[in-house]
Amino acid sequence: MTRKPTSGQKGFLLASFITTESEEQIMEEVQAIADTLNLTNKFIFLFEDKEDSTKKILTYNAIPEKGKKFNPRLFTMRVHRKKQTNTLYTINALNLAIASEHGGKTGRDLKLNWENYRETILLSMNRELKVQPIRVAKIFKIEDPPPTEPTE
Repeated sequence: MTRKPTSGQKGFLLASFITTESEEQIMEEVQAIADTLNLTNKFIFLFEDKEDSTKKILTYNAIPEKGKKFNPRLFTMRVHRKKQTNTLYTINALNLAIASEHGGKTGRDLKLNWENYRETILLSMNRELKVQPIRVAKIFKIEDPPPTEPTE
């Protein structure tokens, strides 16, 4: 059963990490996301690591349920996106990127040169910035389920 996306509600941008070359496994995860999460729109994006095609990221907007993991099937975290440069990032990684460009300083008044991070995902690992080049491999459009026929 595919859940109908809830339009107009604000959700979080979530990133679920998967390591596979299997199209079948990717489709299984996309279906599981569509079936179990309250999506705010009809799109799930598949990003691929430009340096290692087995590393993939599924991103989608969902309304999390209080006290429930975002996606128990895969390692999943909340991310943000800079649309102009197609950059995915966590807040911790953003702060590390700002600090690296501004001699260790951070703050809302300091700007980041987003062009340096075009088509990447910024993550923090052990308090260090990890910049991984990514590309959109596929966009899945979640269709509304067909109406059920009334039984007589």
